[in-house]
Amino acid sequence: MSECELKRSNVHGKGVFASKDLGANQVLFETHKKTSGDLQWMNLVPNCSYNHSSSPNCHSLTLGDFKYLVTLREIKEGVELLVDYTKDEDLEQPKEGWKE
Repeated sequence: MSECELKRSNVHGKGVFASKDLGANQVLFETHKKTSGDLQWMNLVPNCSYNHSSSPNCHSLTLGDFKYLVTLREIKEGVELLVDYTKDEDLEQPKEGWKE
């Protein structure tokens, strides 16, 4: 997670932030691993600590037994990395009252 760091978030609790400028369509790191058996997903801490937004700058990409965080566009250093959870039904879905 050298391109990113975990910091206090104004969206919710802690979040993942760019620690340097990031390019568009950049694969950052693994966030979840599929467990054996019932096809559930295990969070890879702290990589899974990104927050939800309906205006995301990243997305979750599933390849085989792993999910990855991928940038949607260029992101400047210090910006929080956000994903629209509704685009991946395997992720926890937004609850009423969540900041967008």
